[in-house]
Amino acid sequence: MLMLSSILVVMLQQHLTFMEMAKRQTFLTNEAPSIGALLGRIINQADHYFVYANHDSALAGGQPIMSNGKAVRLFFRAADQTTRERLVAVETSGGVTRLKFYTIQPGGSETSWVVSDKLADASFSADQGILNATLFGPYGEEITYSGGSR
Repeated sequence: MLMLSSILVVMLQQHLTFMEMAKRQTFLTNEAPSIGALLGRIINQADHYFVYANHDSALAGGQPIMSNGKAVRLFFRAADQTTRERLVAVETSGGVTRLKFYTIQPGGSETSWVVSDKLADASFSADQGILNATLFGPYGEEITYSGGSR
């Protein structure tokens, strides 16, 4: 009985270790691919883009930057040949970091929705015409998605 109980304890410890490892991989296996697929579809449809330090700078049309940006302003050509603007930004409030997608309305107001609130941070950079979005998971994971405008 003592030997059987020892084996069961070891098996339980292995199972708990495995479950913790699986939990730590959830961001890379579930959340990051969904974010990457969505960002890829959005970015690849844009005519051009600019990376900004933050949401407010992007909204105001401030000075674009090349790396470590927290927002990207995307420009799309509509069927009627007008330009429509969208914004993807990383924002932290109340201890929660969110990746949000904004639509800038004609009157200057914004509508938004949350792409993800399960990441620790994210940043954008532009390198030789390629937009890179680097996502950081809650356990130190890091993954970069890249795409270019049309």
